[in-house]
Amino acid sequence: MTDYNHIPARHDAINLRLESWASWVRVKPVAWAMQPMFRNFRAPKQWESDLHVPIQLNTLECHEIERAISFLPPPHRTALRWSYVFSHVPVNAVRKELAVTREGLGQLINDSRDMLVNRLRERLIEK
Repeated sequence: MTDYNHIPARHDAINLRLESWASWVRVKPVAWAMQPMFRNFRAPKQWESDLHVPIQLNTLECHEIERAISFLPPPHRTALRWSYVFSHVPVNAVRKELAVTREGLGQLINDSRDMLVNRLRERLIEK
């Protein structure tokens, strides 16, 4: 069995950056089905019980990660985007699209993290 959620110790730093990138990239649903005047309405009791603490993201770093991922080869880029952003897509659909085994998909994810670390070490200049 391959555990796609296992992060090797050498990938701890890039994993934190990729998780913040994923929360920046992920499409969030917007409630447009109601009048704008009532969109953010909550009863007074809910304000006290459901506290929301916003998480600040470094958008410049997220742009840098997105650009570095765009330079990866297509199979590595797809595996990385599936792992962090589109994890709701079934694993067999991704394996079929990339034509890899379970172990091959895990290896693609780890290799793409390594490639991303190496890519971010150098300047991202298009040639």
